[in-house]
Amino acid sequence: MARIYDTAKSTLALRQRKRLLLSQLKICPDSLRASLVERFSRCGKANCQCHHGGNKHGPFYYLTQCLAVGKVNKFLLKSPAQQQSARDAIAHYRQLQEQLEELSQINAELLRRQENLGHG
Repeated sequence: MARIYDTAKSTLALRQRKRLLLSQLKICPDSLRASLVERFSRCGKANCQCHHGGNKHGPFYYLTQCLAVGKVNKFLLKSPAQQQSARDAIAHYRQLQEQLEELSQINAELLRRQENLGHG
């Protein structure tokens, strides 16, 4: 993992950024670690235009979640309201993930500086 904080940034500035991040940290109860996938498909009717160079049916929106290695949960979101709820929940999760990643990097840099003080 690349450090986003260089040694020129003061420890005080890092602690201030950490406090700011913590004050802005919002855990949305509807956060969702998933992907929204748009698909078009052919139907089962051999004489349908989708089999003869015409447009495929869709779009269909699927919510997919990787649960464990080799295990994926996937289901169809039929209504536009469901699709928008999924988009919002996924965006909340990604924002939270970015905030936690930055917080983790600040904590690692502060810990590294403590280590250097002890052995200096």
